Amino acid sequence: MTELPLFYRSITPLDSAAHRRLRICLAARPFGFAAGAHLLPALIEEFAAAARHIPVVFAPAGKTCTPVFLCGLEPGRNLFVDADGRWDAPYVPAYLRRYPFILGERGEADPLVCIDTAFEGLGETTGTALFEEDGSQSRALAGIVRLVADFAASARRTEALCERLTALDLLKTVTIDVQKAGATASIHGLSIVDEEKLGALSDEDFLALRRGGFLPAVFAHLFSIGATNELAAKLRRDDTGTASKPDATEKGGAAS
Repeated sequence: MTELPLFYRSITPLDSAAHRRLRICLAARPFGFAAGAHLLPALIEEFAAAARHIPVVFAPAGKTCTPVFLCGLEPGRNLFVDADGRWDAPYVPAYLRRYPFILGERGEADPLVCIDTAFEGLGETTGTALFEEDGSQSRALAGIVRLVADFAASARRTEALCERLTALDLLKTVTIDVQKAGATASIHGLSIVDEEKLGALSDEDFLALRRGGFLPAVFAHLFSIGATNELAAKLRRDDTGTASKPDATEKGGAAS
């Protein structure tokens, strides 16, 4: 059985006949479903938009890597989802904005827009209609279809970035230590771009990164690491109700 993407439990192709009366309501705890996710998928185009507020790091993915937003400093806790299920940061990751929709691949056939029918905000009485009475897409669904298609295209560009970083051996593993209630907690297994290796690239390899359009994302990623300290401060504010000096630190390791 193929493992489902994060948050998705029952993916079904969206159908104008079967789902004609379907409505979606996001008002009640709109991002409550993400409260337990301390890592969220990130896209290359998002790095710059989120860099001031959410750290972007890389997690292992087979023989390559995948970028993720670091949203918490301990597993099972997303510091950007508040008690009311709302997102507490200026930038909302596209992965969250896309849910509960997703693009379903069908080999050589055109992909289908699918929906997670287990999403709690679906119903037939309240919320925004997905289809008009004649079965055509509602304006809301048309916007969702564009978002899902754009997400899939950006995901392919993100994969190309990760393949290039891996091929150039530009990543190094780090350990993030967080002081909490007199104890130290550590997050292992994540990677960041090694600035020394980046600076030591040959002219040919550096120009290839630039021509591929990857450099802005790399620099935005490196800038975003500074947001880790704010994340540590947010953890302590949430736990104690008071502000305190952030003290998240990173320890570099050998790139895998």
